[in-house]
Amino acid sequence: MKRLRHHNKGTAIVLSCFGSVVEQQRYIALQQRIAERYPNCNVEIAFSSKMVIKKLAQQGEQFQSLPQVLADLDMEGFQRILVVSCYLFPTDEHLQLSNMVQGFRQFSLASIEYTPAIMHHTSHTSAILAALNARFANDSDVNLFIHHGAPLLDNPGHQAIHYCDSLLSKLSAKNFTCSLEGAWPYRLIADSLTQEMLQVAKNTQLSMDEHNVRPRLRLIPLLLVSGNHFVNDLAEIKQNLEPNFDVSVAEPINGDKFCLLDFPDLIAVVEQQITEGLVRLRTPESEVCSG
Repeated sequence: MKRLRHHNKGTAIVLSCFGSVVEQQRYIALQQRIAERYPNCNVEIAFSSKMVIKKLAQQGEQFQSLPQVLADLDMEGFQRILVVSCYLFPTDEHLQLSNMVQGFRQFSLASIEYTPAIMHHTSHTSAILAALNARFANDSDVNLFIHHGAPLLDNPGHQAIHYCDSLLSKLSAKNFTCSLEGAWPYRLIADSLTQEMLQVAKNTQLSMDEHNVRPRLRLIPLLLVSGNHFVNDLAEIKQNLEPNFDVSVAEPINGDKFCLLDFPDLIAVVEQQITEGLVRLRTPESEVCSG
């Protein structure tokens, strides 16, 4: 077939991310890290939020959606394309990624694969959550892990979110969870959640003494990056809890905010999924071997 002669380039890796107006540099840092690890592969980045793409364009920063990136790579003649799901749970954005890849397979001569969402395999998810639990085991009476939440209850990603919430609570009685929106929203469960956390803090007596010092509560974002959306909601949650708790936010690993993209155990899962995806694509060993 004559068209095959135009597909003469090697392997491209596409990091499919939601995007962030204020934290996009963390995604760029991930792109640079993956490019260094797989130096013989072309590494691109795609954002799923059109709002983020438009706002970044107003700042002179040009990014594309996943369909645009895939079309460009097909036009350039890449033989193999691996789309990396940089989404924490297999919810809406990951399902859109899956549909897009399956659609491009219908007309592209390239071999196209995609990785699972980060918290997809139980072994990977358990390792990440166990590491988070260990990181925040001390210096607080209660931990409140906050994930974004998914809007549709028939979304299969809810099983992953439920496992996450369940395992964190079983790893430590002081771990609690809620979402910013969607299922288990903080605004709806705030009163009962506060009472449950106060009871646990009273039982542990880690920071409460005879002077009735407020128990220490740590807020931990279960988000790859902590952009404006989270910061604004976090301020509201923090203000709501401060009458009952001495509230702090998880200490950053890098920079000024705690972000899961800085968490080594999570990045290790992303890199392992990339390596496994490249193997499924039958990528030459010279391109799979990390730098």
